[in-house]
Amino acid sequence: MKTTLFAQETPLHKVFSDDYLFTIPSVQRPYSWTTNEAGELLDDLLDFMEHYNVTEQNVGDVEEPYFLGSIVLVKKDGPQAEVLDGQQRLTTLTILLAVLRDYLGDDYASEIDSMIVQKGSKIRNIADTYRLCLRNRDSDFFKVSIQERGATQNLNAGTPVKTDSQKAIRDNALYFLERLNELEPQTVKALPGVIATLCYIVVVSTPNFDSAFRIFTVLNDRGLDLMTSDIFKAQVIGDIPQHEQDHYTNKWEDVEVSLGRDRFNKLFDHMRMIIQKRKGSANYKDEYSEIFSTISGSRFIDEYLIPYGEIYLKLVNYNSYFGQQPQLIKVLSLLNRIDNSDWIPPAMFYLRKHNQKLEMFLNRLEVLAGTSMMLRKNFNWRMSRYSQILREMDKGVDVFSSESALEVSDEDKQEVLRMLNGDVYTDLKDTARRYLLLRLDSLLTPGQPYYDYSVITVEHVLPQTPKPDSAWMKHFDNPSEYVHKLANLVLLTRVKNAQAKNYDFQKKKASYFQTSNGISSFALTTQVIQEKEWTPAVLEHRQKNLISLLETAWNLRTTTSLNA
Repeated sequence: MKTTLFAQETPLHKVFSDDYLFTIPSVQRPYSWTTNEAGELLDDLLDFMEHYNVTEQNVGDVEEPYFLGSIVLVKKDGPQAEVLDGQQRLTTLTILLAVLRDYLGDDYASEIDSMIVQKGSKIRNIADTYRLCLRNRDSDFFKVSIQERGATQNLNAGTPVKTDSQKAIRDNALYFLERLNELEPQTVKALPGVIATLCYIVVVSTPNFDSAFRIFTVLNDRGLDLMTSDIFKAQVIGDIPQHEQDHYTNKWEDVEVSLGRDRFNKLFDHMRMIIQKRKGSANYKDEYSEIFSTISGSRFIDEYLIPYGEIYLKLVNYNSYFGQQPQLIKVLSLLNRIDNSDWIPPAMFYLRKHNQKLEMFLNRLEVLAGTSMMLRKNFNWRMSRYSQILREMDKGVDVFSSESALEVSDEDKQEVLRMLNGDVYTDLKDTARRYLLLRLDSLLTPGQPYYDYSVITVEHVLPQTPKPDSAWMKHFDNPSEYVHKLANLVLLTRVKNAQAKNYDFQKKKASYFQTSNGISSFALTTQVIQEKEWTPAVLEHRQKNLISLLETAWNLRTTTSLNA
């Protein structure tokens, strides 16, 4: 039987009317528009009004409509409609209308409110029904904070929220209120009429979920702003028997809320790597179809999403989970500063399968991740290596043996040593040289260092361009021989000071490197502060000691170097 497809350009006063009662199905992603997207919507409306010189008095005379795109609905007979695509716009427009209703007051409130709520009947004992019902987790917040008349006037930056969606709803309402305060009163008064009569949406509806999802997928292929997890959710929940869908949707959303939307989306890339143990393709839908040929939706949530979501949270929020294990916090704080997250799937897999030697495994993983970052190993190399590690662990191969894919090759060890002895400041990328110095600092700190400063910069002790008559030139005949060496670099928790970089050694220590208590946040920098002078001999001694530390920590002594 052929599925009926309906598509029509519809003004917003008809979209927000008794013709539709919108609900957001459990398979949908959460509301996620930020003030950036909300601001773009409002700016577009204001630009439209300015271009056509729209006022409250002439709204009915403007013939040119403003199109807001399309929405995709599952809708049978009656007003009930499930929103498969369009939640972000419908929710944001409802927020804007609610703010306008409460801002403009009695003269406008009733008319605007009719676009937000379908009035019931006291004599027929019919309750008011809000025209848009969000997902269960956010629907009550949306009603109390936005849809109820006067609600937006009670919002403030301290209004408590429980999810990222609720935060976005609150912040967008406050943003709209702030913007309205900046507009001319006549412009604000004209806005409701523009939204109701001049804004149009193409409503695409079908009574069949499968056909609606096909439309949704086509729109996604053409650039709809969705995340991997959004497409995946529809497939996972859709695979579960209907009577269990609400139960598993709540499980799904618990993980989503605990991680936050961005990390939740990244979790799927990590799980795909763990399941397939190979580099992914660009076609997510095909890959996930392949995964679901062997894993049911309920099993995926119970055996992958929930346990791996918990493990992922432990790896990135390590301070909260490993507070009594300083060495674990130390290595995880370093791993989380690697310039890629490709190390995470092997770490997640190991934590899921093993309860012992976690610190040893993570230290070994850090050696591979840290050295490959220094050597600028590309994405394909990393995918191949980490896939091999996953396959080894899956087969029960000892990842601590010298034959494991976790082992850094002798050739790479030699190249790392060569780089350490060279001009590391110029030879390494900014992220790699900062990581290298943090790794050294961790070796000099016996306890538990915290590297969560908002700013960490790398600074030279001997300046890059010392003045010919400066005190530096008394000790350094050829500064370029030392300036970019490892030993001449320190870490600071501040933005570089262009003037201070050329101070002489004593002044630089006192005013730039150390804090008021005479020390630095970094052991690496404190060592320099404790030096009485900065000479080639001091630098050479320091260089030898620092490289020796890394040689031991990263096991860089190869068979060749040991026999030399």
